[in-house]
Amino acid sequence: MHFQNIKRLVIMERLIISALFSVLSLGLFASSTSAAPLSSAPINVLIDEAKIVELNRPVHQIIIGNPAIADVALQSKNILVFTGKSSGHTNIILLDENNRQILNKKIHVNTSNENGLVIVQRGRVRSSYHCGTICNARVALGDSSKFTTDVMASTEAKLSFVNKAAKSN
Repeated sequence: MHFQNIKRLVIMERLIISALFSVLSLGLFASSTSAAPLSSAPINVLIDEAKIVELNRPVHQIIIGNPAIADVALQSKNILVFTGKSSGHTNIILLDENNRQILNKKIHVNTSNENGLVIVQRGRVRSSYHCGTICNARVALGDSSKFTTDVMASTEAKLSFVNKAAKSN
């Protein structure tokens, strides 16, 4: 009976060491493009911009709480690319190859901090512009569908013109 108790203690000790190792190895994020290692703080991304995050261990599956707010692409087993889609907060859950959760982290997506962004609101109709010396239309989430359609048509026409000019050279 004494042998059984020692055996249980050894098994419990191994489980505790294994659990401690797992907790210590959850330092999953090595660094981001900002060169500062990510802590328990949320991942901050700007709308219409990407942020690269390098991981210390491979990820098998990615789950985004609200894909309308942020998108994440796995570029390799160790590199994630976050893209801000609309202003708000969501979370990301990373799973390993055994579908065990290895991380659950908040993502905050904020509006661009660029100077010159002008939003015109006329009743329920909204349009966005980037203004410097002159103002140019800029599609942003929340803009009216007619404004967005018009800007996209104009952009496609410009691209078509540029592509034709490039082919003629």
